Amino acid sequence: MNGSDFEAARLALVTARQSARALAECPAAWRPADLAEAYRLQAAVIDDLGGGAGWKVAAVTEAQRQSLGVSQPVASAMPASTMHDASAGPARLRLADFIGPKIECEFAFQLRHDLPRRSGGAYSRAEVIEAIETMRIAIEIVDPRLPPGSGTLAEVADGFNNGAFVAGRSMRNWQALDFAAIGIVLTVAAPGQNASELARGSGHAILDGDPFGTVVMLANAQPDSGPGLRAGDVVTTGSCSGAPHIPGPGLYRAEFAGQGVVKLVFE
Repeated sequence: MNGSDFEAARLALVTARQSARALAECPAAWRPADLAEAYRLQAAVIDDLGGGAGWKVAAVTEAQRQSLGVSQPVASAMPASTMHDASAGPARLRLADFIGPKIECEFAFQLRHDLPRRSGGAYSRAEVIEAIETMRIAIEIVDPRLPPGSGTLAEVADGFNNGAFVAGRSMRNWQALDFAAIGIVLTVAAPGQNASELARGSGHAILDGDPFGTVVMLANAQPDSGPGLRAGDVVTTGSCSGAPHIPGPGLYRAEFAGQGVVKLVFE
C-alpha cells in the first residue's frame, strides 16, 4: 500500500466510524498486504479517533485462525471514545450512531500495569495474572463498516467490527471462578414491553472456559504498531453468547450468573 492509498483508507475508515455510514466499497488498493500493514492502518485510525483504551482479541483457536487466514491471534484496539462504564448504572447509547449493530456478552480484564511488547521470551500466564487489576463482566457492540468480501486484514485495520464497549462491575478475586459454569442470559425490554430473551451462553464458549487465556495470547502477540498494552487498558475476550442483531430501542440486560448484571439502554 503506497502512501496515498494508506491515507485514503485511513480517512475512509475514520469517516465511516464518525458518520455511522458503511463503506460502499473497499478498493483493492486500500487492503493491507499483511498483518503488520493492517496494524499500522489500525493504529493510525485509532489515533485519529482520539486514542485507544482497550483491546479485543480474535483468532484464538487454530480453527479460527485457519478460517480467517492468519497464523496467530490478532488484536484490535478499541477507541476510548466508544468505551462506557456501566458499573454504577446503565450505559446509554444511540442507535443513530451505529450502522447495523450486534450485541455480545463477554468477560474482560483490566490491567494494573503495562505489559510492553517483548522481543525475547514469552510472557508466562503467571506474569500476565500479576498485571491484572480486575475482571469485568461486559458487553461489546459490534458494527460492521466494511462491505462483505473485504477480507480479514481489512477487518483488522477497521478494528474487527468493534463499535462500542460497555464494562460492568469489577471483581478482583476472579482466579477461582469456574468461567465455564457461569451462565449468561441476555434480555431486551423495548419501551412499554416486557423483557424477552435475546441470547444465552456461558464462559465455556471461550477456550473451553478459559477466557483469561486469550489475554495471555494477546500479551505475546501484540501489534508492532501502537502503544502496546498499558495500565488501565481493558482486554475483552470474545462473545460467550453469539452476536444477535439489536432489534431496536430498549433496555438490554446481560446477567452473568452469580457475578452481576450489565445494563445498556439503546435510544
